[in-house]
Amino acid sequence: MSVAVVNLVIEQGADFSLSLTLKANGEPIDLSGYTYSAKMKKHYGANTSYPFTVTPGTPLTNGVVSIGMSESLTATIPPGRYVYDVLITDAGIGSSAITSKYFKGTVIVEGSAS
Repeated sequence: MSVAVVNLVIEQGADFSLSLTLKANGEPIDLSGYTYSAKMKKHYGANTSYPFTVTPGTPLTNGVVSIGMSESLTATIPPGRYVYDVLITDAGIGSSAITSKYFKGTVIVEGSAS
């Protein structure tokens, strides 16, 4: 499976939200039974990360998730270039959980004059 690249721009001190459709073989994924995570870092090996909230759309069969950050969080992020990814995990049975990366890209955090 290839990972879709979607580059983002976030305004420092503003709310951010984006809807993404997760697909496999060109079809939306039924998101029932999955957990989701997304975060951004200065680079993939960085210790400091900034989490996105990830909310599945309804119905779950449409494969849509929204990622977002509140203005109170974006206000704390220094302007610059970052990387991010969106992961989903199929609960599986026992230890058979599978985590897949569906989206990745760069994030430009633009400073605010306010």
